[in-house]
Amino acid sequence: MSDPVASALEVYWRFFEGTNSRDPVRVVDALNYPHVRVGARGETGIVPDRETHAGKMTFDALLETGWDHTVGVEPEVLHESSDKVHLRGGWTRYDSDIKPIMTNAVTYIVTLVEGRWGFQSRFGTDSELFWGRPEDRPVEGRFDLPANTREATQVVVSALEATGVDAIPQFHFPCFFVQPGNVELIADPAELGRMLPGEIFEINDVEAVQTGATGAVVSCTASTGGEEIQGVLMVKIENNRWGIKGASLITSKR
Repeated sequence: MSDPVASALEVYWRFFEGTNSRDPVRVVDALNYPHVRVGARGETGIVPDRETHAGKMTFDALLETGWDHTVGVEPEVLHESSDKVHLRGGWTRYDSDIKPIMTNAVTYIVTLVEGRWGFQSRFGTDSELFWGRPEDRPVEGRFDLPANTREATQVVVSALEATGVDAIPQFHFPCFFVQPGNVELIADPAELGRMLPGEIFEINDVEAVQTGATGAVVSCTASTGGEEIQGVLMVKIENNRWGIKGASLITSKR
């Protein structure tokens, strides 16, 4: 059996090697499907399979920004199990003069599917998108990291402390739950309500591990119903409020 952490780290660096090669096949080979990127900005869509992704992927828009290569930051393992690893990471894009173009803090959900490790999802804070251009700066007053950290963390605490459907106001819709080999799109509050447990979670730890202008990744550990839960949640601003947009949970028996 492969070591989960070693396998996840290999995928992480292979993803950036594929990106810098400008070969779509090498990039999509670092992912598992269905795949979803949940970001602090823009729409979220599920890519159903490798062939669809490879057929649509192009580097044209990236090259138009002056991009030459991307450097990944040194990753950190947040949680691990036999078939899933949560990695805190990210990257900076550079031009040919080694000047930074764009930086992003990202948490990667790396999964084992049919004997193969790959990124099942990426939770991106979109923390410093084209920071040099005034039109791309965040709304005035939004890029307050301590305040954003508090807001995002409180959303997760409120969701964990609620019972069943009482947690629904802490979510945005659609939202996405990531498991090995599956990304479940939850379309509306009624669908989420049927999934939520009836017990209140016993919270052990909640921490915003990455924070940007309009989004944050929050790590949590909790327990309920005889299970221990380790999770990462993508929390973002939509409709002028913070809410949970994506979640990846690792559960184990106590």
